[in-house]
Amino acid sequence: MTADNFDDLVYGDKNAWFIEFYAPWCGHCQRLTPEWAALATQLKGEVKVAKIDATQAQEIASRFGVRGYPTIKFFKPGQKDDSTAIDYEGGRSEQAMADWAR
Repeated sequence: MTADNFDDLVYGDKNAWFIEFYAPWCGHCQRLTPEWAALATQLKGEVKVAKIDATQAQEIASRFGVRGYPTIKFFKPGQKDDSTAIDYEGGRSEQAMADWAR
């Protein structure tokens, strides 16, 4: 996902979205990568899972108040806008995130 397609993908879709805002150099982000990939597989067909490089998409990251990495936001199904983003602050395992999203 990029800054150019974020609004179209997320706001143009009625499905739920789980989005990780990351920085390529972030150690926590790098450790989350395999869990995030497994999460995408587990939630396929239920919740869309994406990631966006917040160092390249600084305007989007700023819109959502991203101040640390990784920052994870959840968008419920239905009509969405910037105010409907929910901060995910739970566990960082695939199963913890999947259970929370469901």
